[in-house]
Amino acid sequence: LSPAAPSSPAPEYWCSIAYFEMDVQVGETFKVPSSCPIVTVDGYVDPSGGDRFCLGQLSNVHRTEAIERARATTWTEKPAGRRETPCTRSTPALTSR
Repeated sequence: LSPAAPSSPAPEYWCSIAYFEMDVQVGETFKVPSSCPIVTVDGYVDPSGGDRFCLGQLSNVHRTEAIERARATTWTEKPAGRRETPCTRSTPALTSR
C-alpha cells in the first residue's frame, strides 16, 4: 500500500458573491463559509447567519426604478457545488430595454 496523500484543509469560504447594479458593485463581496452548504440570496434585511446574503440591506443613491423591480426577483438556494466560474443572474426587466 502506498501512503495516503496528505489532505489539505477545507477552504474557509466556498463561494463569494458580489452584487452589481448595472456595472457598479454595491456593498462588499459576501463570502459563504464552508460550513454552510447552501446560500440564500434574498431581498430581506436580516442576515441570520453566514448562509444568507440579504440585498435589502444594500443601499445605492443611484438606484433606478428598473433596478428596484429587478431586486424584487432574487434567486435562492445555490447548492454547494464549489465552482471556479462566476454565476451571474441577469434580469429580463433590465436586459430587454
